[in-house]
Amino acid sequence: MKNERPNFLSQMTLFILLLSALFAAPSLAQWCAEDIAGDIGYLKQKWTKGAVDRSTGLDARGMGKALQKIVAERGDEPWQITKAKIFAYACDHVAIGVSTNDYFPAVSPWTMHRNHPIRSILKKRADDVDQTRSPGLKNKISSGTTDGSWVVWKDYSHCAPDWDYIIKLGFPGMRQQLLDNWKDTDYYRSRLIVADAVLRFVSRLAKKASRKATETGDERLKAQAASLDRLCRGKPQSAYDVLMFIYLEWVMGENFDFFQVRTLSNLDRILMPFYKSDIASGKTNEDIFRDQLAHFWWQWGAIDNYYGQPVYFGGTKADGTTQYNEISAILLDVHDKLNLPTPKVHIKTGPSTPDWVWRKTLDLARRQRSVTFCGEEPLAKAIMGLGYSAEQARTCAIWGCYEWGILDSCNDTIPSYISAVKPIEKLLNKARSGKYKAKDFETFLSSYLKNLSKTVIKARDLAFETERWVHEVNPSMLFSLSIAHSVKTGLDAFHNGTAHGNNSHLLLVAPGTAVDALLAVKEIVYERKILSLKQLGEVMAKNWSGYENLRLEMINSRRKWGNNDNEANMLGRRIISCFGKEANDIPNSRGGRFVAGAHSSRRFIDFGKRTGATPDGRFSKDELSKNLSPMPGADREGVTALINTVSSINPADVPMDMPLDVMLHPSSVAGEKGLDVMRTLVEEYHSRGLTLIQFNVLDAQTLRAAQKEPEKYENLQVRVCGWNVRWNDLPVEQQECYIRRAESIK
Repeated sequence: MKNERPNFLSQMTLFILLLSALFAAPSLAQWCAEDIAGDIGYLKQKWTKGAVDRSTGLDARGMGKALQKIVAERGDEPWQITKAKIFAYACDHVAIGVSTNDYFPAVSPWTMHRNHPIRSILKKRADDVDQTRSPGLKNKISSGTTDGSWVVWKDYSHCAPDWDYIIKLGFPGMRQQLLDNWKDTDYYRSRLIVADAVLRFVSRLAKKASRKATETGDERLKAQAASLDRLCRGKPQSAYDVLMFIYLEWVMGENFDFFQVRTLSNLDRILMPFYKSDIASGKTNEDIFRDQLAHFWWQWGAIDNYYGQPVYFGGTKADGTTQYNEISAILLDVHDKLNLPTPKVHIKTGPSTPDWVWRKTLDLARRQRSVTFCGEEPLAKAIMGLGYSAEQARTCAIWGCYEWGILDSCNDTIPSYISAVKPIEKLLNKARSGKYKAKDFETFLSSYLKNLSKTVIKARDLAFETERWVHEVNPSMLFSLSIAHSVKTGLDAFHNGTAHGNNSHLLLVAPGTAVDALLAVKEIVYERKILSLKQLGEVMAKNWSGYENLRLEMINSRRKWGNNDNEANMLGRRIISCFGKEANDIPNSRGGRFVAGAHSSRRFIDFGKRTGATPDGRFSKDELSKNLSPMPGADREGVTALINTVSSINPADVPMDMPLDVMLHPSSVAGEKGLDVMRTLVEEYHSRGLTLIQFNVLDAQTLRAAQKEPEKYENLQVRVCGWNVRWNDLPVEQQECYIRRAESIK
């Protein structure tokens, strides 16, 4: 026994050391690039495990503590100056890294959606500002958020630099523009702090890359160091410089400024003159450029933001010829071969679009690559209908999920999503308690539309109030420097700092479910008189318990949105018209106006979880319809009927976006003829004045197989709303919705 005690202590000591190493590993042994064989292994983990030299600076946790200290010590300092100091500190102290496996530098990995060190600071600031400026606002917002009527929030997730403007300037030129328009105000003083910090940050990266290149002799690192050095001194000089500039603007915008960069630009148009010059001068060749593009693409594949990173291609020149070019083909090829869910590609289509672009992009969509088709002609009609010029419409940016923006003014927000279904649930709850009666369906419908209108007005007014002080919560620093009008006027780019923007989008969620539920109320209560309105409310409160046969009958009814049913079409038009009347062309509090749209983002899932059973046969907490699409499994009359359904609405009621998700069976679009079929569908949809269409080309058998053997379908992707996700990453209940729709398609 005497001999065992030291052995026991030794084992315990070893055990403790192992535990210490295990828990210390994420902070003390940051993952090293060279430990992974090959570029892809490095890139896959760059933005999750990190690829930085810890001796160069702080990780997210350390940065958060340091930034909190800056805020705590600010005293009476203007908040704009404090925000600038936060930005500058992050530039100077974030840990950085470079690798022979990558054409782009690394920083400590955090994102807008994951462990961002500034998030808690801005949340506290928002609470303080709201309490001072708008007491009671938080409680008013939460009343509708809790029950799924609306979401109202301060949105920093939808903005985009004026890429044409800042690529011509470069980072030093952005600083000089500030000095050229200088006034002795907090706006200019704070932005100068930021402009100086940007140059120091790029210089830090350049020196790091240069030292590593000298150590290794690696050609990629030499190219990276040279590019970073050029960007310290001036504007981009090559196509690779442009990619590096966009990447750095993104890193600083999202990581240091807390403003999500929601497009990587009209990339093929912007790159083309640089690429032509590079090839002509012998600076590069196509193989090297493809390699650089692949690494550029992988940055966002590695970050893997759930909503995807947008980029858009194509368009039409002023002379009527296409913007598609040699770079477009290379970009599409890289996008195809990498098969990443993100970046997500928005394709501008119109009369000038070449046939090869149609065939390539439709084939990509057919094989579940992330592609959306944005019609130039219906976009122009929607944009000009709001008073913008034909030129502004022609050059519009596509950003976010698939919204449009005026090129020099992409600072719109989405402060509110509004449920089209919740007013039905509330009416049925009132009927159940005896507080509401409707003698006929028209009376019920009138009550519904009246309540929907009230809901929209409430949400709009709350959005107005919550955005009044958005610039006092999170003044935009780098983003302001990227907008010429902001720099010239000294106004925050997110608050009256652009000539044509500052619009706020109000988005209607689940009009398809609302149509189906209303038709079911009519059938059950007023036509067949199976239940009274009060009884129907009771059945909904019990989540269809005891009425399974009736539920199945309603689920299987073809009187639903998506089947070109005349009454369903009429109801959809009335719902969206009611929404548009209260959501369009009304001044907001940022110097712009409210504009209505019909895309739902994730709210068709989130609102569904807060919505009880509905008379169309849907169970409580099940997802709602997304975008302008039908409920899963509801469209049983084919894609022509579906397009006829959606084109029954007035596009002017939702001018911001009119997205339709189409599911097709692979056999219906196989071969070259299949591409013709898909093109006809896209062109027909756009000819009806509707702007955005996207596809899931899937069959139920494949999806069932992927459920059973996920390891065989690791690369299978599906289109969710305005983005792609891997099938294996979807919860089972969401997978089942895709399978139901796949089983119903013709």
